[in-house]
Amino acid sequence: MAITYNKVDIRGIAAEPIIEEILFENQTIAKGLVTFETDVKAETIFTEASATATLQEFVCGVPTSAGELSAFDSVVTPKKAMFYQEFCPDNLRFSRFKRDMAAGAWNNMSSEFERVVIGGIYAKKMALALENEFWNGATAATKTAVAALTAGTGQNAVGAAEKTAVAALTASQIDGVLVKMIYNDSNATATAGLGTRIKVAGTTITAANIKAEFDKIYAAIPAEVLANDEQPIIYAPKNIKQLIVAANNVTSDFNRPFVVNEAATEFRFNGLLIEFVPLPNNAIIAALKSHLFWVTDLASDNNTMKIDRIAENREDMFIKSVLSIGAHVANQKFNVLYVG
Repeated sequence: MAITYNKVDIRGIAAEPIIEEILFENQTIAKGLVTFETDVKAETIFTEASATATLQEFVCGVPTSAGELSAFDSVVTPKKAMFYQEFCPDNLRFSRFKRDMAAGAWNNMSSEFERVVIGGIYAKKMALALENEFWNGATAATKTAVAALTAGTGQNAVGAAEKTAVAALTASQIDGVLVKMIYNDSNATATAGLGTRIKVAGTTITAANIKAEFDKIYAAIPAEVLANDEQPIIYAPKNIKQLIVAANNVTSDFNRPFVVNEAATEFRFNGLLIEFVPLPNNAIIAALKSHLFWVTDLASDNNTMKIDRIAENREDMFIKSVLSIGAHVANQKFNVLYVG
């Protein structure tokens, strides 16, 4: 496609710098919010093990076996995907970007355009698209499978709000964390079905009820998880940050329910760190970082782009980035999923 550019022929001095679209950094990668499993060319195996130890009365004769040792494997194959776009740099010839084009009719590419638009805005858009895929991805097949489940209120049934949340997601390349918690084959039987997440039925979160809803999430976290050295993280959608600030600003409540540092860069609830990720509004996850995996071949693939002419006898160019991505949720029965 051509570059879409409503330009004017530059005659005066161009204002500096270029006013960029407001973008957010891919915090999942930048802050290492989950566990990264790299060097996965085709597939990788996650093994989960458990044991039950039973203390029994001593006998002098033949003992009776008691307790259980069990394990199962989950195979995760990251999906190979790409970003690809074509453009004609000649469209830049009568714009501000002509200022740093090299002399000669053959030269029509701008280093400023490469740096600001391609290496800046477009690269950030790619990073955000990958982060969204990791958390909110849903394949068409999984969307159909979840839609066919019968909703119920029990732990062993998909929630009505969970079905609605999956239905609202755009069909994409992989099943992300949210969908994997609701429906997956990462279990002992390797048969796709309802995930064994701890289900918390929620509602529309507001500044008035946010503490009560977070109380539900906290109460659902297994006691043995909270007693662990590694503490779970509450992964919340980005709109929750404003609701937390509003809830803390209630002057009649001098015991602020959320702890926020002075720079408003760290948020906590009952001592647990809250991280804001691109989950749908009213979908919140409480899990150990070591239970959530971003599976890829090479982490740096996410930041690698190739820019070149489409062919030697053509002047139009392409941008291409090839990568692999997959999501895996381990120890499902210890992870809390709140959906309102």
